[in-house]
Amino acid sequence: MMTKLYIFSKILTFPGAYLRGFWEQLTCKILGLPVEIPGYLRIDEACGHVEHALAKKGFAAYLIATGPGFMNVMTGLPLFLAGFLNLRYMGIRPADSIVLFIIYLIMLYVGVSLLCNIFPLVEDAVNLNDLLYRQKKGNIIGRILAIIPSFITLIGAYAEKYAITFIVWVVFIVLSFAL
Repeated sequence: MMTKLYIFSKILTFPGAYLRGFWEQLTCKILGLPVEIPGYLRIDEACGHVEHALAKKGFAAYLIATGPGFMNVMTGLPLFLAGFLNLRYMGIRPADSIVLFIIYLIMLYVGVSLLCNIFPLVEDAVNLNDLLYRQKKGNIIGRILAIIPSFITLIGAYAEKYAITFIVWVVFIVLSFAL
């Protein structure tokens, strides 16, 4: 059941899932990690991601776990804010301008879809924590600086696996416009 909800959430937020997969494949290319199964929107537990070999070095594991999500945040947050603030707080309605209303609605949707897809696969998050804190790969300063992002990434990866991030965003949007 949870896999179906996860796949449903990825298909519903396909712009963010697709772009997340693109950022992941680009990061794999930069790091020299082979991509095992191409395609970003497959109907399986890796929907919105690319299947790739696990990183063997601490920094590479950190970059593959956090880099694509960071890129989705940097592209999604401005779109979300522009759409949300104009629709919710500026009160743009179809009666004001149909074109602007549609543009802001699209910006809100694309922004939320990008922000729903910021976390890596659980395997990447676990690999990051394993390399940095069990095998102690990487220098001590890097491991100290990566503690909080690694923890957030691990928790977020599990939350995204069970579609919790999607549900939180849906509830937020509904309550924001209902109240």
